[in-house]
Amino acid sequence: MYLTEKEIFSQQEALEKTFDSVMKERSKLADFFAPPRRRYVFFGCGSSYMIAKSAAKMFALKPNVNAYAIAGGDYLLDPDLHQPLVENAVIVFLSRSGSTSEIIRAAEELRKRGNNPLVSITMRDKSALEDLSDYTLTFPWAFDESVCQTRTVTNFYALQILLSSIYDGNQDQIDDVSKAISTVSSLLNKWRPSLAEIAREKTFSDVVVLADGVLCGIAEEASLAFTEICLISGKYFNVLDYRHGPKVLNSPSTLTIIAIQPTDQPDKTKLQSDLLNDIKACGGTTIVIRPANTDFTGDFTVDCDFTFFPAYGIALICAAQILAFEKAITGGINPDKPSGLTAWISL
Repeated sequence: MYLTEKEIFSQQEALEKTFDSVMKERSKLADFFAPPRRRYVFFGCGSSYMIAKSAAKMFALKPNVNAYAIAGGDYLLDPDLHQPLVENAVIVFLSRSGSTSEIIRAAEELRKRGNNPLVSITMRDKSALEDLSDYTLTFPWAFDESVCQTRTVTNFYALQILLSSIYDGNQDQIDDVSKAISTVSSLLNKWRPSLAEIAREKTFSDVVVLADGVLCGIAEEASLAFTEICLISGKYFNVLDYRHGPKVLNSPSTLTIIAIQPTDQPDKTKLQSDLLNDIKACGGTTIVIRPANTDFTGDFTVDCDFTFFPAYGIALICAAQILAFEKAITGGINPDKPSGLTAWISL
């Protein structure tokens, strides 16, 4: 068994441990993250930066809260430019290893500049980042040994939903995440044969992932899974915004994954269905992540029986990871050893 394969299909166990760990820390997290703190900046690099975008969106959509995502390298090249964003903010670092150079240097710079509360979230104990932080959450059971992150990013994403829910006491959304986690293993195994068949039978040379709202980061990560694991170019766009230029490249050789937002308003349903029909007319392969029992269909369809849209991101990333892995195997590519990549960057 490939290491990447093992990590994809062991996600439920890791997610359950992460959920339990966060719930044990709930009171402390509520005290640290909750009002009167109203400004948050999430830092990451690569996949972690993509998840930081989803995290920032989750917090920014709350009343009277400002939240931003900054790439570690972007900050490192010009800290002065970003000072207005980080001023009086809680800084949250996302890092699989806790050792990525840009993140470590960014943390050191922030330490020199002021007294921002620094929070680190890593998948490794006793990291260099932990030594620079006021508060650290570690989830070593979710650490990916393989180069490409799979289990790690799913845990990072679920964790951000939990943190944002703890912030405002949204127990219903916490329950939704728990429900999504409880189905991961069965769904991974259920979906695998159909996605493996798509990998074998469908020819695609580029991948487009479309999603909106808090799914922005996890959807971008889903596109990156194809780039890294099976060496097929992956790109992310907002759903309706895809028409504004990028759609011109959609063709019979394009795989399009689209996450449909739940809505009870017919006009908004039609906007999404019209786009999906336009994409199908291009002749490529479609995978649809949809609200359960709705009429949206593709070459493969994932039903999301969840109350809140953020939980759809867990289904989205799992489906993308399986297909990317199966496509790599079909193409004779070793998913554990993508050319030119390392697990984390040391400058």
